[in-house]
Amino acid sequence: MKYVVFLDILGFKNKLRTLKHKIIKDFIANFSATIYKIFKKKNLSNKVNGYIVSDSIILYSSDIREESLVALIELIVEICRSEFTQNGILIRGAIAKGEFDRIPAIELPRLQKQLIVGEAYIDAYLLESSVKVIGINLSKEVYKDILNTSIVIDIIEEKNNQSTYYLLKYINVDFLLLDKNLQHFISLAREAKWLPHYYNTIYFATKKEKNDKKIEQVFIKIEDIISKNWHDLDLFIKNAFAEGVIDSFKRRFLRHIRQKLR
Repeated sequence: MKYVVFLDILGFKNKLRTLKHKIIKDFIANFSATIYKIFKKKNLSNKVNGYIVSDSIILYSSDIREESLVALIELIVEICRSEFTQNGILIRGAIAKGEFDRIPAIELPRLQKQLIVGEAYIDAYLLESSVKVIGINLSKEVYKDILNTSIVIDIIEEKNNQSTYYLLKYINVDFLLLDKNLQHFISLAREAKWLPHYYNTIYFATKKEKNDKKIEQVFIKIEDIISKNWHDLDLFIKNAFAEGVIDSFKRRFLRHIRQKLR
């Protein structure tokens, strides 16, 4: 039994279609270098292993002990935040628990094979795309295991359309409100034409925040940045009510609009 993580870059397929090969090559090189530096600094070879395939990262623990889970969670948060602040990359993913093995394979001179098997990998892969949000989706079993550890992390339990999911968020209000981070976030959202993922991430970043002024500040700052171009502002408002955006965000945004109109 192991904990298995599947992470990938939000919007990478679109970059492949629109950017030149050299730019994509440099993009992936920077993405990989950041992960390598974090692994080297943490020296987790006895607790966590993994590898990179194009824009995806697969991580897995050596066992299901508490210390391995804590090390894995801390690693994920650092990777996600570092990729965002250093490379302007937003990562989403999932964690599952179960059987997992990486199988050594005989390699031909010009053909390398990476074989992985196990329910945990499949579960993590499917969980990753089950929620339109930038964060780490947890299986219920992993969520329960985390609650039994000493680690202090920000997890949101959300019920939506008769299903419940558990999100480990690496973007919270304080992190988002940093000017450089918010500029990065908005730039990526513009590039993606404000997909539901971005609104849902704002919702989760502000959920459980008790300071209403902080939440309002998020909307005000976003509007200040994008209001220089009315096309951008129109798109932001219009897509906030698109299918896939969580209803709770829509209600919170409507409240903000009502306050502005008073």
